Amino acid sequence: MELTGDQGAETILRALARRASGLSGADIERLVREARQVARRERRPLSWDDLTRRLGFLKPPLPENLRWRAAVHEAGHAVAGMVLGLGEIVLVTIDAPDGGMVVYEETPAEETEEHLNARLVAHLAGRAAEEVILGSCSAGSGGDHRSDLAAATQLALNMETAFGFGADKPLLHLNSGKHEAALVYRRDIAERVNRRLESAYGEAREIVREHREAVLKLAVSLKVQGALEAQQLTPEFVERPGK
Repeated sequence: MELTGDQGAETILRALARRASGLSGADIERLVREARQVARRERRPLSWDDLTRRLGFLKPPLPENLRWRAAVHEAGHAVAGMVLGLGEIVLVTIDAPDGGMVVYEETPAEETEEHLNARLVAHLAGRAAEEVILGSCSAGSGGDHRSDLAAATQLALNMETAFGFGADKPLLHLNSGKHEAALVYRRDIAERVNRRLESAYGEAREIVREHREAVLKLAVSLKVQGALEAQQLTPEFVERPGK
């Protein structure tokens, strides 16, 4: 594949990879194929602009106010993740086709209750950042099964019903994967799950308040650049406890 333009190939490909975060291999294959077809019809080499245009069709540019809210949201997730030591963040973006995301390097971790509670906090820190910094929350934290609220609720439910951390009968394992109905039919379980979520959300708000300047600085960079990689997430964004 030939790419034309003034930028170096590595810079171009890294930028493309950031914008394509969240796409499947089949999605990327289709995108490149469609871009090739456009270039072939116009009798010229495939260019960077062809690929960015195809990505733009998947996710049109956000208005400035929504872009700022998305940047604050993802900055909240990222700063909470750094404060809680959840692992190295390799990418923070607001330009992925499916919306913003924080991508961690996958490393083994002890699945203790403390660690899982930290993950709950990180799941909810985007919404907390919106509330603390913007004064309101959008519906962006909710939605389908991939949303922040869905992920946090599922994790809290697993902690109560499948992972052995329940406040009542912790050794009793309800059928994992089929216990979502417990939130509807077991008010006691729903209340315990909600208490976990409320506690984690309170901690997320405290992290955002304590590291407000870090969240704002990261959000400004995200709004301008669209995506930040590991080497751009310098220690100046956040001072971890004990440092």
